[in-house]
Amino acid sequence: MLDGVRIALLLLVLAFPVAAATEPGEQAVTPVAPAGEQRVEPVAPPAQQQVTVVSADAAEQVQPVSHNPARRVASGAAKVALAVVGAGIAIGATIAELLFL
Repeated sequence: MLDGVRIALLLLVLAFPVAAATEPGEQAVTPVAPAGEQRVEPVAPPAQQQVTVVSADAAEQVQPVSHNPARRVASGAAKVALAVVGAGIAIGATIAELLFL
């Protein structure tokens, strides 16, 4: 049965280049002429557009983030704990998969 599947796959793979090598039929190109002239109309007249100026000082104001030392230590410990849990899950899944082989 496995040999039959291999032969069928081989014939299928060999059939693709043959199907792609055939030439397409004749194609006709028909130009489409517009019925009339085209024009572009603005969405809103220029009198209705409003522009507001943003000052450079207001755009560049950034508030610094200050972490106290206890918060930085807690953040680092949480990152380490998350990495250990992730590694444990990955190793456990690998061992479980190897046991079911």
